[in-house]
Amino acid sequence: MHLSKEEQIMYNHFDDMYNLADRRGIPVFSDFVSLNEVNLVYMLLEEKGINRQIQDEYLYVFGGYDQAERNMVCFLPQNSYQEIEEKDFPIACVRIAPVNKKFCDALTHRDYLGTIMNIGLERNQIGDIVVKNEGNGKNDAFVAYVFCRKNKAELLTDITRIRHTTVSAEIIEGTEISFEQQYKEIAGSVSSLRIDSIISVAAKTSRTKSLTYIREGNVFLNGRCCTENAKIVSEGDVISIRGFGKYKIGETGAVTKKGRYHVTVLQYI
Repeated sequence: MHLSKEEQIMYNHFDDMYNLADRRGIPVFSDFVSLNEVNLVYMLLEEKGINRQIQDEYLYVFGGYDQAERNMVCFLPQNSYQEIEEKDFPIACVRIAPVNKKFCDALTHRDYLGTIMNIGLERNQIGDIVVKNEGNGKNDAFVAYVFCRKNKAELLTDITRIRHTTVSAEIIEGTEISFEQQYKEIAGSVSSLRIDSIISVAAKTSRTKSLTYIREGNVFLNGRCCTENAKIVSEGDVISIRGFGKYKIGETGAVTKKGRYHVTVLQYI
């Protein structure tokens, strides 16, 4: 197992949390981490001899909503009957919206993130920032739903301006959050349903480039790093490619006369 210096530090941090949960018999929550860092957790469990079939008994990964890119990891105490639910995670959601939808900038994810970082929060205290256009059809109004550590939410409510736009911020309950995922459909044909073939369609690149992304650890299948280029994917699987985005496997049905598969890949937008 070869890890960079930063990865080794994070790996050791996860090991400490795992041991703390086991020693004290309490759930231990991480800060928000990336897909690559979650993969380090799975590597840690495998190093401890815990196979993939039972790893969910040792941890719970959640980022505030389904399909989150940045998540917290809850290390579960062993030999304990304590049940952890999503509501137990120390996560809050803050909605930041333009005060006047008629006169506002077209705010982006970068705009919101930059403002949040400028008030002194660390990146690991912030999860996903979901930006939605909640305009009235005549005017755009890009509203952000910011997932953060619960004890940092009040700081976000102090934000009153982003770029040239006056905004208001409020903490909302999880039941008020509703995200209808939007996709861009990409169609193609592949010789097999191997992940390297699917990536060549999704990222519109060559098989050779796809192999490079896989071997360099830049591809995640259903949240776990995939370094097996011959891995067969199925409808509903989610692939994340660092630098390209996130994709869901759609239909993989008809086979052509030449034995190629028609596939549909849904790119998250």
